[in-house]
Amino acid sequence: MNRATATAALALLALACGRKGPAAPPRPAETSTTTVRFLVPEKVRFAPRVEATGVLKAREASQLAFPIAGTLRSVPVRRGQLVADGEPLAILDADVIRAAVAQSEASLAASRAQARLSEDAFERSQRLRAQESISESQFVQAEGQRDLAQAQVRASEAALRQAQVNLEKHTLRAPFAGVVTKVPDGTGIAVAAGQVIVALEANRLLVLDTTLTQDEAAPLRVGQPVEVVVAETGARASGAVIRLVLPSVDPGTGRVPVEVAVPNADGRLLPHAFARATFPGGTEQDAWKVPVAALVQRDGAVAVWVAGPDGRARPLPVKLLEQSGADALVTPGAGGWPADVRVVAAPPLGIAEGTPVAESRP
Repeated sequence: MNRATATAALALLALACGRKGPAAPPRPAETSTTTVRFLVPEKVRFAPRVEATGVLKAREASQLAFPIAGTLRSVPVRRGQLVADGEPLAILDADVIRAAVAQSEASLAASRAQARLSEDAFERSQRLRAQESISESQFVQAEGQRDLAQAQVRASEAALRQAQVNLEKHTLRAPFAGVVTKVPDGTGIAVAAGQVIVALEANRLLVLDTTLTQDEAAPLRVGQPVEVVVAETGARASGAVIRLVLPSVDPGTGRVPVEVAVPNADGRLLPHAFARATFPGGTEQDAWKVPVAALVQRDGAVAVWVAGPDGRARPLPVKLLEQSGADALVTPGAGGWPADVRVVAAPPLGIAEGTPVAESRP
């Protein structure tokens, strides 16, 4: 081979080495599988309930005042004391009225003595008149004296009763059993008629005032049991029942006023405390228990992630019925649960529709 031929062969070889063949098609990116923990929703029976909040108040609460003016002599109770029905709470100075009572008693005694004398004189006049020993006018006079004496007795009795009533007005008594919440700061002060001196609350039976929507209130009936819990302390009432469902809508709120009678024999619940009431809300129905952690917000609704037959994640809308602690009760949509449903117990961040998911191994 001559030099020219060799040179040409080398040039062709170099050109062949510089050429590139057709590009290989790109390999598709593989999506990694996300490991999760699956669970099967537990079927339970659920009784719908309605919750509302309100303030506990004493069934009876009174601001007490004397009906007459006077000087405050003593206050035999203290603030916070439990008193019985009729127990004295405050007493006005009553020396003058006691003297009036004593005078009325003496006047009544004199009237009754006079009445006995007049009755005796009338009886003797009757016998003498039957014997025609006295005139008709004398008999009529004796009869009139008797009637006058009896009238004076009745007048004296009325005067005594009035004096006794006035004396009773000098003592302010509890109209019901309860706890004293207000007392005067001291004694010896002038008290005007109608001036509030003592406040009293009956705390052995409380009333919870709250409101519900018309739909929520519609199935309720007086006497139905209600669960009442004081929000701050967690204290629960025993035996609370619906006392009133007002057949009217409050024009200010558009809601139905409801009253709950709350027994409080042990005094654990305090008037004016904020409380939560749970009312029966309808008939029982099927529900499924899942962890609260399994719930996600999606498109403005609640959903859970489930694994489809192809092992890929997809969201399933559900209706949240109740949430308590770490558990939630839900119902699936119209289509129900898919066959062999497996719910993702705690969806990881970044999970999306179509993500391959597999059971994590311990």
